[in-house]
Amino acid sequence: MDHVTAMRVFRRVVELESFVGAARDLGLSKAAVSKNVAGLEAHLGVRLLERTTRRMRTTEAGLAYYQRCLRILAEIEEADLEAAQQSRVPKGLLRVSAPMSFGLLHLAPIIAGFLERYPEIEVDLDMNDRAVNLVEEGYDIAIRGGGTFADSSLVAQRIIPVGRVLCASPRYLAARGVPAVPQDLQAHACLVYSLSSSPRNWRLIGPEQSVSIAIKGPYSVNNSIALREAALAGAGIALLPAFVIGTELEDGRLVRLLEDWQPEEQALYALFAQRRYLAPKIRCFIDFIRGELARVSGANRDKGQLPAP
Repeated sequence: MDHVTAMRVFRRVVELESFVGAARDLGLSKAAVSKNVAGLEAHLGVRLLERTTRRMRTTEAGLAYYQRCLRILAEIEEADLEAAQQSRVPKGLLRVSAPMSFGLLHLAPIIAGFLERYPEIEVDLDMNDRAVNLVEEGYDIAIRGGGTFADSSLVAQRIIPVGRVLCASPRYLAARGVPAVPQDLQAHACLVYSLSSSPRNWRLIGPEQSVSIAIKGPYSVNNSIALREAALAGAGIALLPAFVIGTELEDGRLVRLLEDWQPEEQALYALFAQRRYLAPKIRCFIDFIRGELARVSGANRDKGQLPAP
C-alpha cells in the first residue's frame, strides 16, 4: 500500500461522502478506492468509515485521522511545490521597494553583482521612505527597518541587525556642551527622524537600566541622509543608523555621544506577501543581499569601523 496515495484517497472519500464520487474525482475504479481505504483500516487496526446501503459516515477515529491527513498532505504538497520551484531558473521582473538612504548607500552598489549572477532577472528598484502596499502597488518585496509592521498579511524575514548611534558635530558640541547623562538630551536641540515608530522618544539602554527620553528639536525629516547632513552642519544631536555615518565618525566630523548608553538596536527586514511557496526570484534576492550585507559588515568590523546593516 502506498501510504500517501491511500491518505489522499481517504481524504476525497470523506470530503465527497462517496466511494463512487471519490473514484470519479481521482480517476480510479471504485474497487481501487475501496482497496486503499481498507488498506488504511487494516494498517491502523481501526475502522475509519461506517458504511450502510444509504449513507456513509466517518467514525470518531476516522474524523481525527482525516484532520491529521489534511495537515500532513498540505505539508507534502507544499514541499513538492517548493522543490519544483527550486529546480527552476530564477527569472522575470522583480519589483523592489527600499528606503532611500539604505538603497543609495548599500543596495544600489550590489545590484550589478546580483544581475550578473541571475541574468534572467530584471530588477525594478524604487527607493522611497514611505509605507507601501505591496499587493496594490505591485511590489514583489520591500526592504524596511523596524520589527513591527502594520500589515499582518505580510511575511517579515530578518536580514541583518542595524546598530544606531547618538551623535553630533564638534561645532554643535562646542556651542551647546556635551550631554553627560541621557536626561541632558532634554535641554538640547534633537534632530528627529519622522518615520520612526516613536520619533520624539529615544530609548537608550545603559549598564543597569534602560530609559526613554522625550526629546524636542527644531527639525524633523523623513530621510536618514538628510538627517545626517543636518547633524554635520551643527543643527543638533541625531540618532542615526550606523550604516549612514561610519566614515563621518571615523574622520571626526561627527562625535559619538553617551557611549555607555546604547540606542535600542533595530533590524532590516525583507517584507513579502504570504504565499504557499516563495518565488525563486524573491528567494534568491533575499539570500543574495543577506550574504552581501553580512560580508560588508564583517569587513567593516575588521577595519574597526561600525558595522553596516
